[in-house]
This record gives sequence, structure tokens and C-alpha cells, in this order.
Amino acid sequence: MVFPTIFLYRHYIELILKEIILNNWEYLGISQPFPRSHNIYELWKMCRDCLQKTDKLVDPQFAGSEVYHKEIVQTYDALEADLNRFAEIDPDSQSFRYPVDAKGNPMAVDNKRLGELLHELPELVARIGYNLDGISTGIYTILQDKYDALAQQEYP
Repeated sequence: MVFPTIFLYRHYIELILKEIILNNWEYLGISQPFPRSHNIYELWKMCRDCLQKTDKLVDPQFAGSEVYHKEIVQTYDALEADLNRFAEIDPDSQSFRYPVDAKGNPMAVDNKRLGELLHELPELVARIGYNLDGISTGIYTILQDKYDALAQQEYP
């Protein structure tokens, strides 16, 4: 039960990161090929970059303030540390998905690191989920506000 559980947690994290990226890109007007990577490190970097651009567009004064750097940037840093901790054992979503790699070799899982992670997994996933859910809701709300404003311009 451990491998499927970790895979599902990991898949949830990957999907919500991609959702945040897509909604940010929509808000920012970015049109480019969607990342096909499963790598949490890469997805978080893309996500964080576009979140910071969105933060600056939504409220430039707040994004440049000390409070922003103290609260929001520290939250992003803490989330990044949690994502990195979670991704240590399976950064590209292969270890818990398939029993063998692309060449047919058995997947090697570091059982010691896996054991250490299992003890903190419920709290780690709860923190990650709480933060990503909040970010996802926030960007969705900002995107919806943009669409509502555009609709008001077209149909006053």
C-alpha cells in the first residue's frame, strides 16, 4: 500500500502545480507549449516564477513591500523546502509508478530515505496540500476577476 499511496500523493502535487501554472499563464497571457515534465523541482520553479509575476501585476506596491517578502516569499520558500523534501525520493514520478525503468531494469528505491519520509509523510503532504490549494484558489479567483472585468468592458 505504500507505493500506490506515495504515487497518488505525488500525482496530486504534480497536477495542482500544473493547474496553477496553466491558470497563471492564462492570467499573464502566456501562450507556450505546456510542460510535459513530471519533475516536481522543474514544475515548482515554473510555478513560482509565474506566481511572482502575477503577484507584481495584481498589486505592485504589495509585491515590492517588506510585508510581501516577509510573508509571501517566506511561504514560497517553506513550500519549496517541503516540495523538495517530498521529491527527494522520486523527483520525476518513476520510482512508484513502474516496477522497472525504460530499459527494463528494476526501479531502485532508497528504502532508508523512504522509511524516513514515511514518518513525516502525513504532515508533509498536509502542509503542501494546504499551501498549494490556497495558491490554486487564489490564482483561480484572480483569473475569474480578470474575466469578469473583461466581460464588463464588452457588455456594460
